[in-house]
Amino acid sequence: MRKWFDNSAYEMPIAVKVGDASPSNLDAQKLLTDLPFDWLFSASSRVRGPVESLVSDLQDVREFNELIGRTKSPLTQLSNGLVVFMTRLKRIGLLDENACALQNSYEDFSKLSAMQHEETSQFNLIRLGSSLWEKATDNLDDVYGALGSFAIKVAATKFRTLSNDYGFPAIKIEEIGLYVRDTYDFLDDDQLLGYWNRKGVIRPWPHDYLSVPSHIDRNGDRYFKVTNGAFTQYRKQKNQGGDFLVFSTVKRYPVSISIHLNRTDFVEFKYRTHGG
Repeated sequence: MRKWFDNSAYEMPIAVKVGDASPSNLDAQKLLTDLPFDWLFSASSRVRGPVESLVSDLQDVREFNELIGRTKSPLTQLSNGLVVFMTRLKRIGLLDENACALQNSYEDFSKLSAMQHEETSQFNLIRLGSSLWEKATDNLDDVYGALGSFAIKVAATKFRTLSNDYGFPAIKIEEIGLYVRDTYDFLDDDQLLGYWNRKGVIRPWPHDYLSVPSHIDRNGDRYFKVTNGAFTQYRKQKNQGGDFLVFSTVKRYPVSISIHLNRTDFVEFKYRTHGG
């Protein structure tokens, strides 16, 4: 939060917030790129479980996987994550959708930063603290204070593409990298940040997230509602307060992911990425 107050006034464009605009065009004041990923584990008890579950789901994948493989849906064969990864492969010249082919290549992206992975090999994510229930019940720990709700993204850091593996083009991923990508901004004026007084911050009861009273009395103390609007008003009055993007370091994990593609998969990929 101190960085936000120290920065000169800057309101993050929606395109940057949602990832439609490249963060590489931002100056250093609008970026924080060295948040230690392991700090999430030591600063909060709510992060390790979802991370371990995510890694477990990707540890040993043979064709079918909701995060990166094909699905068992009767309507689509490719998971959203696989479509995203195939799009990454196409951009770096390893996938030819018209020829229904992959190039033979081995890629080691383990030295890339989180910001570089955003445009290179990121394929999926999980969100923490974003649901109404999480906002109402998560501990007010250091991670909550620093990030609130945030995304942990998944990238392929070491992988191989094969033009022919037992008769089919194939993707073999041997290492993934996890990292945080978050926006420190106050774009939604009505978003509730909690109830504050000089003694600290308290979390409203779950029903308060629906009624949103102007203040809450607890243990003889009165706490007042604070929303994003308080920060945007401060920025207008003081000409200080700059939004910024947060990236963590990359935490790498060995995996064994093997996916073979057939002609139907390439046709589906082309249909889904070109809108038919």
